[in-house]
Amino acid sequence: MSVYTPVTREQLERYLQQYSVGQLLDFQGIEAGVENTNYFVTTTVGQFVLTLVESVSSEQLPFILNYIEHLTQHGVACAKPIHLNDGGLSSHLNERPAVLMSRLAGSPLHTPNDQQASIIGLTLARMHRLSEQLSNEQPVHIHQWCSDLGTRLAPLLPQEDQQTLQDNLTDAAQIPWKTLPGGPIHADLFPDNAMFEGDRLCGLIDFYHSCSAPYLYDLCVTLNAWCYDESAAQYDFNKALLILDSYQSVRPLNPNEQRSFSSMLQVAAMRFWLSRLRDIHFPKEGEVVTRKNPDGKLQLLRLLGENQRLQMAS
Repeated sequence: MSVYTPVTREQLERYLQQYSVGQLLDFQGIEAGVENTNYFVTTTVGQFVLTLVESVSSEQLPFILNYIEHLTQHGVACAKPIHLNDGGLSSHLNERPAVLMSRLAGSPLHTPNDQQASIIGLTLARMHRLSEQLSNEQPVHIHQWCSDLGTRLAPLLPQEDQQTLQDNLTDAAQIPWKTLPGGPIHADLFPDNAMFEGDRLCGLIDFYHSCSAPYLYDLCVTLNAWCYDESAAQYDFNKALLILDSYQSVRPLNPNEQRSFSSMLQVAAMRFWLSRLRDIHFPKEGEVVTRKNPDGKLQLLRLLGENQRLQMAS
């Protein structure tokens, strides 16, 4: 569990007065998440999730919350932000941006089955189609982000890892980033951010990585997250095909995306390898902090560099 900013009962009771959600009954820290502080909140009206946002600024929140509202208004199942009494979608608690969301039914996935993977492919494609209706606010150049962070981290890495980083940054520079279709994306659609009851998707959570970037990047993040088993160092190529087929039944990849597919899978792996390294070498202070081992993403990055089986998207 990551709790960077602890909250007392008295503080939470005062905070909830900004909403029409009844009286506080109980709350507890959520044993998940890495970058933000999260609590389950139970009131006389229902169950909610409170997030104290540590990973993005309050200026970025309107983009994220408006994106979620756009998706939910068009039938994509997501945790919904609760409006304050003044109509706003976020406030502040203990000097942190704070958001109260509906609590979804279901549980996060650990080992997705084929049906769940197929559903997520369809859902992601629908999200990208809906993003086409929005402007490209809050853009993030993924290659530049990786390059900037890689420059800070490189002196701290073994020589072999430095070479892996440099090779992947060079390959990423060859992607025609400006020609790839893009818009608002989730950017962090791991199985633990999808709540399921059996094979029914109850909704998606944790949009705090959302930005405007290529849809292909979002797809590749999802493929790596849903199809690579870090503990076994194995990529489930059959599951990847299911996700791809489902995705392309709604939004087929164009020729530029097809040509960039293999390289973008490596970019997606590199981005999360670097972010995990950052959390180890440049940690944030917190009361209880969860950090993920970067070795799994490094193994994935090297596997993708050696294996071309996922070029089947073309």
